[in-house]
Amino acid sequence: MGDRPLIQHTVCIDLPGEPVECWAETDITVLLRKHRDVVFDIQVKKGATYTIEATEDWIYDVTKKKRVKQGQFQDGQRYHIWISRDFKGHLILKQDGKVYQNYSMQMFGLVNTASSPKAKPEPIIIAIGTNHASHPPTASASPKPTSVAPLITYPQPPIPDYLRPAPPFDPLHADQLWSCPLPIKLAPRTTVEPMQEAHVFEVDKNSIPKEVVDTLAAGGAEDTAIDTNKIATRNWLIGQLAGATAFLNDNKQWIQELWGEKFRLMKIVHKNVGEKTYVVFTGNPRLRKLVTAARYGVRNEKVLTIAGGAGTAESGAAAAWEGSKGAFKKAGLIALIFTITLDTAEWLHDYQEIGPDGKRKKDIADLLGKIGIDLAKAGLSAAIASMAVGAAVALLAGTVALPVSVIVVGTVLVAVAVGYGLDWIDKKTHTTEHVTSWFRSIGESMKHAAEYLEKSMPKDYDQYPMMYMP
Repeated sequence: MGDRPLIQHTVCIDLPGEPVECWAETDITVLLRKHRDVVFDIQVKKGATYTIEATEDWIYDVTKKKRVKQGQFQDGQRYHIWISRDFKGHLILKQDGKVYQNYSMQMFGLVNTASSPKAKPEPIIIAIGTNHASHPPTASASPKPTSVAPLITYPQPPIPDYLRPAPPFDPLHADQLWSCPLPIKLAPRTTVEPMQEAHVFEVDKNSIPKEVVDTLAAGGAEDTAIDTNKIATRNWLIGQLAGATAFLNDNKQWIQELWGEKFRLMKIVHKNVGEKTYVVFTGNPRLRKLVTAARYGVRNEKVLTIAGGAGTAESGAAAAWEGSKGAFKKAGLIALIFTITLDTAEWLHDYQEIGPDGKRKKDIADLLGKIGIDLAKAGLSAAIASMAVGAAVALLAGTVALPVSVIVVGTVLVAVAVGYGLDWIDKKTHTTEHVTSWFRSIGESMKHAAEYLEKSMPKDYDQYPMMYMP
């Protein structure tokens, strides 16, 4: 019987060492597709050991040059792995044996990848760190060295192991599926590497009317403040006005219904359930559309905002939570966006200033830090104001009938006072500066990881670090 022709068959793999099925009388060509790079740069706890585990798939340890299920690295050490472009399951990050984070491709929005073997999937850079003292370069100060750990580079051999001639196939070491250790034969076209481009856009205030930018930017200067602590600047007062307007707008229905009414707290002992606290309103409930009963439990959602959760600690906590959520909904959200707009205008003014050394006064970390703190203040301020109002109502409404109008005006004034107090604490403790330096440290870590990728694989990551320039 003569030799039968072999059937040509192409198999795509993502990681060196990945097994493939072998078919009898088949000439197999293994096509090594471009993998996805994942870089971990963690600086949280000096001396800590981290482990990366793949739940349903494999990873390729660049240092060990092995396809493994888990890898290990130290705090401050950059750890580089490869994963397949259609990676399944999760990457579990453990710190000293305890689960620290859990990552999936769906979390990063990378479930769909290009079908072409030559297309390079987007890399994943995971930088986690504590707040390091890192400051932006300014016209009056020279750049300070960053506290980011030194780069750890991995030498790249001229000929990778997975491109060297394959060892003879030993059927005694093959599994039941007749898996063949790679490489068998790599297609020539795998050496073609496409160029990638990173588009970076410069922030330009000319895209916004100059008069608007100048007015908003100047409103945050300390010389516009009306207090000795230099907190109540023009922009701060505008922000407080926006917040008060948002509160009145979101609660206008019950304010209109109850403006001329009064209420008091009343405790009633029930035969079966014991003592309960109620909010009792005056006036005719039949004439109202929202507050249609004369009496409500202190945890009723209709009265949580009105009474500030007065009555019990449980109702106070519920009211504080509702207040925090309200800062990010409806008109409260619009007011918050307005505050962020003011932050951006002030930052943009400083960002455009360039000193004799060619360095900008502010960078993107300053904007992120300011916005992050303002978001935290919005929720915290609403919660504290709610608790303060609840405490005052519980103290007074238990003995006298308290006008609803007083509660409305008092809530606005308390919110302004709480906002001022939080800004004073921020200024004294330099909280915004600490958060800004944390953002800057993370940005530096990501930039260094991007530079490492460009140095290791210049054809795949040409100009990639430019995406992380300040």
